Amino acid sequence: MEKLAELPPLALVTFGVTIAIVFAVRHLGLWQGSQPVANAAPVAAVIVDPTALNKATAAVEGLTEALKLHARTMAENGEFVRRFGIEAERIREELRIHRELMRDRD
Repeated sequence: MEKLAELPPLALVTFGVTIAIVFAVRHLGLWQGSQPVANAAPVAAVIVDPTALNKATAAVEGLTEALKLHARTMAENGEFVRRFGIEAERIREELRIHRELMRDRD
């Protein structure tokens, strides 16, 4: 305590303000921590409800199957478009040959 008296006035004021801040934060922290939490129980009841969980699981499984079917359908569609492109290229080539033959006849 005697050492504190030997400090310059600015250091004493800074020390006092620091101690006041520490006590204020501690007091306000304890005061806010003692407030009750508002209505957390209904959310837990919904999460724990097994029928809702089973329905959600069934819905997710249905969605997964639908997405798998969609992926297969899109793959088949891609294959169809690829084959269609090949056939269109063959038809184009046949038409080119036909035009050349018609040009040679004239």
